[in-house]
Amino acid sequence: MKIRPFNSLRVRLTTWYVAVLAAAVILFAGLLYWSLSQRLVTHHDDELAAEAGHLTALLAGVPSVDAIGMTVDRARGGDALILVLDETGRIEYRSAALRAGEPALAGHEVLVHAATIGATRPQFFTAVLESVGTVRFICVPLASPARLYLQVGEPLGEVGETLQFFTAASLVLIPLVLAITGVGGLLISGRALAPMDRIRTTLEAIQAEDLSRRIDVPHREAELGQLVGTLNRLLDRLARAFGSLREFAGDASHQLQTPLAVMKGTIDVALATPREPDSYRRVLEQVAQEVDTMADILKDLRALSLADAPLQASTTPAVDLSEVVSEAGDLIVALGEASGVEVTLSIDRGVLVRGDRVRLQQVVLNLGENAVKYCAPGRTVTVGLSRRDADAVLTVCDTGAGISEEDLPHIFERFFRSPRAAPGTDGAGLGLAIARRIVEAHAGTIAVQSQPATGTTFTVRLALANIA
Repeated sequence: MKIRPFNSLRVRLTTWYVAVLAAAVILFAGLLYWSLSQRLVTHHDDELAAEAGHLTALLAGVPSVDAIGMTVDRARGGDALILVLDETGRIEYRSAALRAGEPALAGHEVLVHAATIGATRPQFFTAVLESVGTVRFICVPLASPARLYLQVGEPLGEVGETLQFFTAASLVLIPLVLAITGVGGLLISGRALAPMDRIRTTLEAIQAEDLSRRIDVPHREAELGQLVGTLNRLLDRLARAFGSLREFAGDASHQLQTPLAVMKGTIDVALATPREPDSYRRVLEQVAQEVDTMADILKDLRALSLADAPLQASTTPAVDLSEVVSEAGDLIVALGEASGVEVTLSIDRGVLVRGDRVRLQQVVLNLGENAVKYCAPGRTVTVGLSRRDADAVLTVCDTGAGISEEDLPHIFERFFRSPRAAPGTDGAGLGLAIARRIVEAHAGTIAVQSQPATGTTFTVRLALANIA
């Protein structure tokens, strides 16, 4: 499948990275510009304050405005930007530079306003003059004569040039840095995502027929290592599931093949030569018996598939396991009476678990039916239910023939039939497999203890339901 550029994780990661970097760089440049301008202007203001303080001290005690002008001209010459205004904003004195280059200076609102606010402390302001440009002024009151204000100005040429240079450099360097970063981000993200491509290639190469391959990622890539570990464990589970499925299909076909072969052979023999009606009847009875066998196998197979249905323990309703065991126990007692086996029930009341009532009853019936089936007449079977700590414990004990050590590890396998089983014992070997599947679906455990010629005990543990 072709990946569009903007659908590529590599491109999106690089875009987000460049966008975040751009925001950070622009914010940094803005803060740096503000800080630089403040420091430059503050330094400029400090120089103006020193100059104004020197002139104020020089003009202390000067008796008239004319004398002030003469003193300033002698002290600073014609290039200085100096004004003296009264409290109404009228200019009483201007230096030579302001007299020649600023004919409209008297109408400058900023200058007039600075002198009319009646400030008792130095005031700083900025004005734009026609001949000089942007000028930073300081306005200070004079001690004598009264109601006069001295304004000293200094062009902001170097400050402005420095800030303009910084702005121009930022406009050039920031896009260049972002472009280089974008290219580098694409290269780095491509290298970082290369293992993902290896994972994809490996997964595409894995087929259902061969699930033995696994994904390899260098150990230094910890995050991808966790993902690969999860995928490899998933492949392990799939391999086991496919193997189990193939084994199940083989076992099921083998179990169904036997009755089909018997039916085919019986029918072929019956059709080979003419027979009496009674002979045909016996053939049909034998075929019907094999059909019943196949029907039983298919019923067990369906029960086995249903036993795998998942259960959510937190959402399933609480089931009175005592009632379930009691109802199943009545059926087991009836089976025991038909076989000459004594069945005893020992059930604690009010034992609640969470799960499926029908499937839990099937567990009890399967275990109880097996116990009765493998008990000789006169023997006993005990079905018990009790509470132990936080578990409900179901036990099915019999005093039958027991299970040999060779068979004990295999009794929960599908279609397992012990070669040492008593002749004539029917069944497809699915009852215990179904019971185990149901118990595991309920997050429980099932265990068995057995001694040959002594008896067998099956123990099922399920978590008690927490009822608020």
